Amino acid sequence: MKFLTKVLNFSAERYLKSAGDLFIYEGDYEAALELVEKTLEIEPKDVRALVLRGDILYCLSRDQEALDTFRKTLAIDPDCVEALISCAGVLDVLGKYRESLECCVRAFRQIKPYQGYLLPSLYDQNIVLLLRLKKYRQARFLLKTAETRLPKEEYQYLLGSYSHILDRLSRNRHKARAKARQLKIEILSSEQIGAEQEASL
Repeated sequence: MKFLTKVLNFSAERYLKSAGDLFIYEGDYEAALELVEKTLEIEPKDVRALVLRGDILYCLSRDQEALDTFRKTLAIDPDCVEALISCAGVLDVLGKYRESLECCVRAFRQIKPYQGYLLPSLYDQNIVLLLRLKKYRQARFLLKTAETRLPKEEYQYLLGSYSHILDRLSRNRHKARAKARQLKIEILSSEQIGAEQEASL
């Protein structure tokens, strides 16, 4: 029985590696998906295989199936950073920005030092979501914290991508608030004038 289990595990690993190669290097999503499904027939709770399955489905524009797969993965391993980041991406595409942001926050809490290669995409995803939700101050703060956690080149890219956007959005927000205040003052002034005219009659 132990020998059979080892053979099955070896087969699962072989299928998974081939699926990863097809997905990453050849972009053959359909063939990669077939091999991932074979892996999951042998190891239904293999978190790596489930994450890869979700990523492939996402690339095939099968967003809801991808989301279901990531949720299944997180039910098995709630701290899987790869699943949290990928799940955030799908939720973003589906317009579920708050849920997506929650996944990013959880990923930041769980990420380990050896997973530093995931940080650039995690910061990018998180900042985009904060912009979508009009949380500009939080986005700016997050961008600032990235300087201490990302390699210089990655940080400079992130800074170049978002600092001017944040500046513009902040200026627009200040202008909109100033305009709203001015309008409120004008309305109050006209109401006061109207009341004084009525009182004088």
